[in-house]
Amino acid sequence: MTALLVCTALGIEARAVRHGLPAGDALVLRTGMGPERAARAAARLPSADALAVAGFGGAVREDLRAGDVLVATEVRFGERALPCPWAPLLAAELARHGLPVRTGPLVTCGHVVTGAERGLLAERGALAVDMETWPLAEAAGGLPFAALRVIADTADVRSPWAVPAYGVVAYRVLRRIGPALVRWAAHASGADHTTGADHTTGADRAADDDHVMDDDHTTGADRAMDADRAADADRAADDDLATGAGRGTGPDADDGSAPRKERPFPSSREG
Repeated sequence: MTALLVCTALGIEARAVRHGLPAGDALVLRTGMGPERAARAAARLPSADALAVAGFGGAVREDLRAGDVLVATEVRFGERALPCPWAPLLAAELARHGLPVRTGPLVTCGHVVTGAERGLLAERGALAVDMETWPLAEAAGGLPFAALRVIADTADVRSPWAVPAYGVVAYRVLRRIGPALVRWAAHASGADHTTGADHTTGADRAADDDHVMDDDHTTGADRAMDADRAADADRAADDDLATGAGRGTGPDADDGSAPRKERPFPSSREG
């Protein structure tokens, strides 16, 4: 059984996350983009001690900046919500590694979120949006689960020229989250896994690349990003990055021991 399973939508996200993961401690799976592909992937996930969803996200509030790391305290989809009780532990690990962490609700949408819709989501208390997390959060069941999104598309974008630059910032941050994820999974599952630096070999990365879900449905944008990544690691994040509001993207919760139950969330404005 894998100690930690990390799901990403895009190949570029998978490579960034894999960069910081020690060999043998985690498996990174690419689900494909959008809630339908994520749901198909969720139906056949391999066994693991802990499950995380990671990648780029779109901010719906203007106080989130490119490179901020949102750890979801709950995941919303339509009028439903699932709590993420392990969020405080992961947020603390990320902060320990010097990353700019925020916590709050993450919304999964089945379409691109722009303009006024961002404002409506923000009014209901959401911080960011993506297109994949909800089905995977449902599939986690009783497993320790975490959702992490690095902001690559901010709510106050005024110029299209800003988007590639924000993508570079987000990509570089995403490459740094691996050790914190491994430590989180070890604590959350009660295991004793080492963290360390990036000891993954080329063979390990090649093996992980074979674990691609719904590859036959990979979008042209995803393939373009992968090709750019192969040509130039940092430039790939420049070129075709798309996020939750663009691709559809303190810790004060409990300690994770309480049962995790779906709940409806109110339609009125939240804190």
